[in-house]
Amino acid sequence: MDRLQEVAQQTSLTTLLSLHLVLSLFGAIAHNPTYNIPIFFFGYWAFNFHDSNAPIKTFTAALALSIILDIVWFSLHGHNPSDERGFAFALAMNIISLIGKPVTLFASVGAIQNRGETLNVGGWSEAPGAFPGNYERVREPNNDEFA
Repeated sequence: MDRLQEVAQQTSLTTLLSLHLVLSLFGAIAHNPTYNIPIFFFGYWAFNFHDSNAPIKTFTAALALSIILDIVWFSLHGHNPSDERGFAFALAMNIISLIGKPVTLFASVGAIQNRGETLNVGGWSEAPGAFPGNYERVREPNNDEFA
């Protein structure tokens, strides 16, 4: 695990995103998962958006979820039932991308930490529509003024 973090610290997140995007584009030439393409395009935007850290955190969560989705997809659809040409090549590109995703995940967490943030799940007060203060009752149940 330490070696993985060391590699992630030495590699630029932009380089990793470029590599994943190219692998995902080549992996989309056959019947393979294409949800990785928008995730990595979003990663480019999130990495270059410096007004808020919420997009890079969202990308990190989506990347972690895509690792799980890739494993499930490969276990369910890793064979070529319709003898589609190019399936093996596209599958190999997606497997290479899956192998590199943990490094990208650690690099993304490192980018979040370099921006002075931590990756915590408890910050729901920043969510759109969240109330900034405590709950206020509109009417007390034992008060006759509102009856």
